[in-house]
Amino acid sequence: MEKTFKKVNYSEYEGKYDERIKERMEKEPESIDIETMRANLYGYTFTKEYAELEIPDELSMDYWEKWNLEKELESPEELDYEAMRREVELIIQNGNDGPYFDVSPQEKLILETIDSTGDGKTPETALCVIDVHQEYEYIHRVIRLDVLKLICQSFENGIDCLEFRNRKGEIEKVYFDIKRRFDVGYP
Repeated sequence: MEKTFKKVNYSEYEGKYDERIKERMEKEPESIDIETMRANLYGYTFTKEYAELEIPDELSMDYWEKWNLEKELESPEELDYEAMRREVELIIQNGNDGPYFDVSPQEKLILETIDSTGDGKTPETALCVIDVHQEYEYIHRVIRLDVLKLICQSFENGIDCLEFRNRKGEIEKVYFDIKRRFDVGYP
């Protein structure tokens, strides 16, 4: 089954950023649908802070990775070590069968939102991110840099292309649409 994508029409998200979503992401990330997250992520690009190159915590996958780790460390008695051991064994035996590698519910929500914009295989189906840092967060969780080696990065017409060499020596390209960052201003 071929996946359909919805390219980002930024103007439909103007004024839709809601900083209160961070609280929902902390308490019940599964209650946030992709369209709500799209409105928040792409709506943020209309704020003064975005123009000043600031990205709020709730839009950063690295923030949620650290937040969840700290939360686990605060209450280690609640951790199910046996379930974690079984999960690691399954990943080792079968590989990571999902599209994302070891992510929290918040990271998954951001990844699914980005994935809703394209597949990254061509400039026309480039994944829409709001900042270059988000490209690397995405790659870390989906492509896994330990499996690939970055060999080249190019930029043309707002599309960033990252080229990797996989273990077989083949070249793989991933395209990211970062036009909005340049439309708003990027020093």
